[in-house]
Amino acid sequence: MKRKAFLTLGLILSLGISFAQTNKFEKIDFIIGDWVGTGSGFGNNKSKIESSFHLTMNGQYIEIKNESQFEPTDKNPEGEHHIDKGFISFDKSRNSIILRQFNNEGYYNQYVLNESISNENILIFETEFIENFVPNGKAKWTIKRINENEIETIFDVSFGKDYTCFGTNKLRRKQ
Repeated sequence: MKRKAFLTLGLILSLGISFAQTNKFEKIDFIIGDWVGTGSGFGNNKSKIESSFHLTMNGQYIEIKNESQFEPTDKNPEGEHHIDKGFISFDKSRNSIILRQFNNEGYYNQYVLNESISNENILIFETEFIENFVPNGKAKWTIKRINENEIETIFDVSFGKDYTCFGTNKLRRKQ
């Protein structure tokens, strides 16, 4: 009887471990949810932002939506409205997490999660391709977990040299 209980417990534990290992988004799942906050930089002083990260299509992808409304400035008296949408997927052949992002300025970015410098609290996505950008330009999108209900995103760009911070967003989870 004890042996049967032990085998059953072993089977349950091994199934649990097996399932956990197949969650391809486990290391980034802290971003799942709806977020609101403020931004700075991006060529303007301040912005209000709403972001969402949701599993879609039977958990095969994470759909991302970001929408920022920038305050008017002297150079841009009407302000600016930025929208980007994308999907995060898992590329089995490269064993890598990939982000494909489209925005209303006409850019398409394909990022790969840099596993060697990311950890459970910091995700660093680096472009491997940008459509409609300057030659040799690169971008880096960092997501920092502050706590379970706060994240910060940092967008850096490079025009062939070192990265420069283009803007940051401080977001809190919608309740």
